[in-house]
Amino acid sequence: MTPPRRLISGIFCFVFLLASSPAAQEKLQEDVTVTLVEVPVRVLLKGRPVRDLGREDFKVFENGVEQEISRFQVISRRIEDQPAQGPAGRPHRLFLLIFNIYDYEPAVGAAIDDFFRDVFRPEDSVVVLTEDRVLSVERGQGLEDFVAGLKDALVKFKSISTQSTVKNFRDLDHEGDRLLGILREAGFVAGVDRGQMITSPDQAIVQFFERYRHIWEVYRNQFLLPGLDFYELLLRKIKSFEGEKWAICFQQREMFPMLKSTSQLDMAIGNWIGSQVDSQDQVKARLVQARQEDLRRSFDFSASFSPDLLADLFLGADMTFHLILLKSLRTVFSQNFELREVGQDFEAMLKKISVSTGGHHDFSNRPGDVLSEAVRREDYHYLLVYSPREVPSDKNRKIEVQVDRDGVEVTYLKRPFKGGPDVIAVSDVRATGRRLGFSIDHCRLLMVDGRRRGSASVKVLLYNEATDKVFDEGRTLEPGKETMRISLDLGDLEPGDYFLIIEAVDLVSGATDVFNGNIRLGRLPQDLISTRSGSGRSVP
Repeated sequence: MTPPRRLISGIFCFVFLLASSPAAQEKLQEDVTVTLVEVPVRVLLKGRPVRDLGREDFKVFENGVEQEISRFQVISRRIEDQPAQGPAGRPHRLFLLIFNIYDYEPAVGAAIDDFFRDVFRPEDSVVVLTEDRVLSVERGQGLEDFVAGLKDALVKFKSISTQSTVKNFRDLDHEGDRLLGILREAGFVAGVDRGQMITSPDQAIVQFFERYRHIWEVYRNQFLLPGLDFYELLLRKIKSFEGEKWAICFQQREMFPMLKSTSQLDMAIGNWIGSQVDSQDQVKARLVQARQEDLRRSFDFSASFSPDLLADLFLGADMTFHLILLKSLRTVFSQNFELREVGQDFEAMLKKISVSTGGHHDFSNRPGDVLSEAVRREDYHYLLVYSPREVPSDKNRKIEVQVDRDGVEVTYLKRPFKGGPDVIAVSDVRATGRRLGFSIDHCRLLMVDGRRRGSASVKVLLYNEATDKVFDEGRTLEPGKETMRISLDLGDLEPGDYFLIIEAVDLVSGATDVFNGNIRLGRLPQDLISTRSGSGRSVP
């Protein structure tokens, strides 16, 4: 089983790529207690919203106990501007841009251009996600600089994040060629002394399938399966944003190298299995077939996640989820493998979330067309508000909504957000000259020998313009307070632009936060060059 995905547990400051207007820079506040529960409900008949329902048509239950609906509201909203409103009357909006892409392609850049040209307004706020990570981008001098910075950050991040995957694909292809050589030797060279062979055919095939499955699971966990803990913490904070909240997910078709059914390797494996006649060899053949079946079953990962759980998180944040499906232009040149789509289950989950939250979804090689349809899409739903009749517990709370209308499809929030303390977060990241500074917030502290102490590990990585790793340092710290400031002297690095990754792990709570973004290192003042004390020195 592969290790669990990292939990990116907080929204560091600066998650939000805010415009310059003061109102747009309001910080999100964590919910402390919940006395009212808001339940968005969407009622559809043949795919269209039912518009003539009133409070009396709804019943709400929590853990089987009927609740009194204290407030009832009909909500109709679209991304597109309302003609009757002028610039001063427009509501502030928050956009969550999710880039579920393996690599950066022209269609992705076109989608970014379309969004910031046709949808974004100066008073809007934006959060950018990729691979369950918040991507931090400097606002720059204007919108054009910001868009260019976002594209550059995505290109660099994807170049870095896919390095190990590219190597895994290359190694898998080489292992396929090696296995084919072993099978050829065993099957076509007469008088082979198998005792002198480095690896017997059955062992080689088993090792190949086990390695194949491991590479697939690493890919699946990194690029496909969403981190529910990450989204819960992110959307819990977004929930308190005052204004409309929209998610736009750019989902690239997921492609993975699959063994060609007509390849020499696949046929050689089949021939070897079929040629095992004595009982001992048949046991080996059945073991090979079991590993082959394990690999096949691993590609069906619909049981690995629940679309209802992720949909609940977006419903709880009152966020409409639009889905734009993009084609992947990747190719692979191999005698044994071909790229095939592997994310159909994941796409089906995202489509269900889009429907549940009143969003639009479609596939197009021209993402701007789908974006235009999403902008015009009306999200019509009802909001039911109640105060729990019993003191709520965060555990096992379940909401049920009944609608007095036959033949309708009803989607609604089933589980309210759980409470919880703030968790570790990387914040206030700054580069001054060639010195990097950042803060680690919300460290969990324990009483040790009469003193409050924590334990956190911090790792800093820097990549240059060619995405070569030029700095990699980590250490474990023992903070004595919830916030600590860290400074790094990077004087041995050349001035220029770098991509920065800061990984912080709270060793007490287990929570993790990761900062990802571009930074620029400047030149040191002349009078400091001779007194520089070294690079990579951490000072809490």
